[in-house]
Amino acid sequence: MIGEEIEVLYEVDSTNEFLKKNYKSFHDGAIVVAIKQTAGKGRMGRTWYSPEGGLWYSVLFKPKIHVNLHVYTKIFSIAIIEVLNKLRVKAYIKWPNDIYYNDKKLCGILAESVSLNDRVVAIVIGIGMNVNNEIPEELKQSAIVLKDIVKKKVKITYLLDEINKHAWNLLISYRNEPENITKIWKKHLVPREGEKIKVNNEGETVEGTVLKISDDMLYIDIGGKVIGVQSIHKVIE
Repeated sequence: MIGEEIEVLYEVDSTNEFLKKNYKSFHDGAIVVAIKQTAGKGRMGRTWYSPEGGLWYSVLFKPKIHVNLHVYTKIFSIAIIEVLNKLRVKAYIKWPNDIYYNDKKLCGILAESVSLNDRVVAIVIGIGMNVNNEIPEELKQSAIVLKDIVKKKVKITYLLDEINKHAWNLLISYRNEPENITKIWKKHLVPREGEKIKVNNEGETVEGTVLKISDDMLYIDIGGKVIGVQSIHKVIE
């Protein structure tokens, strides 16, 4: 189960970093929740603003068999979408691992692993969601908080319990069926295969069609030439 063991920290640099350093002290499925993080991080080393009032936590897995990191990312992103749907919030997954609402970032997911002697001994999934916290002025054009969407404060404990419950059910059902979890993930994904998008290609904005979406690459046809895009920050729209 996820969350049978819980540690709550008032302040930590990053719950992911904490669990990566201390994984031996926790059981499989343990979670570490922070009231606030001083060095929250996102994909490709980007910083994540995480003050008091948000949901900042990480889940530890100690898999006995190898499961791709991307499977965990997909499972938690789908779980978050399902919980938001229960709150009547129509969010979507912005490839590959962010949760958006009306073109603004609501939540991010970061999956990391710890290896020992070329063997993965721990997987840590970090979730950062803007819930009741304030957004600094410089981020208000690109980020949003849940309380502003639903017009009231949301219980952090409710979100934590519901996300973990949905993620566990998905993990039990699909951990050995990565192709099926990918199909569900793609239903909530933006952009989708076949859609036209604009991207920054070598400093120039060009339009193309999404041919294929993989876990870490968008393959885009630009006038008969296929390019691979690894960062969503290169996507203009």
